[in-house]
Amino acid sequence: MKKYIFILIVIIISSCKNSNKAEVADEKVVKKELRPFFDSDKIDHYYLDFSDDEFTKILMKDNNTKKEKEFFDIYVHTFPDTIGEENFEKILLNHNYKKSNLSIKQQKNIENVFSEKDSLQNTFAGCAAEYRDIFIFKKKEKTVGIAKICFKCGRSQIIGSKLDTSGFGLWSELGKLKKIVRPESYSILVTD
Repeated sequence: MKKYIFILIVIIISSCKNSNKAEVADEKVVKKELRPFFDSDKIDHYYLDFSDDEFTKILMKDNNTKKEKEFFDIYVHTFPDTIGEENFEKILLNHNYKKSNLSIKQQKNIENVFSEKDSLQNTFAGCAAEYRDIFIFKKKEKTVGIAKICFKCGRSQIIGSKLDTSGFGLWSELGKLKKIVRPESYSILVTD
């Protein structure tokens, strides 16, 4: 009787192992298509080379001018809060942001970074943002989205996407993005 029970257990165990192998063999790896945050045909990148000392001088002034207040709204706060802000690019140029000349390949790589992911950002910055990098996504020359990025602390502000962008901002994503737009200053730590 013990022989039969032993043989039965061996048969059951071996059949379970074989069925698992068959299930794994039938599974196909499906690569999830990354949906971009914006339906765009062009991406403009603006960058501000601005020192902490220059920022502190403006910050410590008793009475800031209208232009300095506007600069704070761009550099630290959430201006613009909608994509409908007219002349936003002119405002950036007026505050010494420089427009980059991005290649088609760079634009495609940027679009891949600004896309839906399975991973979620779960660490949050403990410093104030310094939005030195601003990306403007366009479709037929009309602005459809804006992304402001602070590589220093990892904060971002994304406006105009119909997808959930709350998980954006992993250090690996920001590292890829920085390597695309500023390869000369890129480091593995993603710091300025």
